[in-house]
Amino acid sequence: MKLVLNFCVFVIFIVLLSGISCSSSSQISYDALESHGTTGRTLLQQKKACPIDFEKENYTIITSQCKGPNYPANICCNAFKEFACPFADSINDMNSDCANTMFSYINLYGRYPPGLFANICKEGQEGLSCEGIGPKTSQTGRTHQVTLSPYSISLMLVATFSLLFFHLL
Repeated sequence: MKLVLNFCVFVIFIVLLSGISCSSSSQISYDALESHGTTGRTLLQQKKACPIDFEKENYTIITSQCKGPNYPANICCNAFKEFACPFADSINDMNSDCANTMFSYINLYGRYPPGLFANICKEGQEGLSCEGIGPKTSQTGRTHQVTLSPYSISLMLVATFSLLFFHLL
């Protein structure tokens, strides 16, 4: 009986860990799309530095496809998603300056009107879907890693302690 219980707990633990390790943002939030153009209270709020070096990224996926003066929404939004989705977790972090930094470089290299992507890229209620867009290799040759949210880390700790608790019974 104890062996069966241990096996069940082990299976649950593995399922939890596999779900946690694969968790990443499957969308780019509208807040992230619109955050780069806002001022006001955000000037008083200190944001943490972005862990991604957007200066070294390759923007040609956007600049080669999204061209004015008409800026076709389907072409521009697909190019934007292909560039931005691998960074979705960092871009969606409103406590970091990732979205602002990324849009600064996009606008620098593409000379796009302010708020272009926030105005033309609309999908679901929560944001732009990143389904089917895989990890990206940067100019430096590194694949961008999935980051764990504090919620995921807490869940992993609870699962670990639960496994230890049931193992000791």
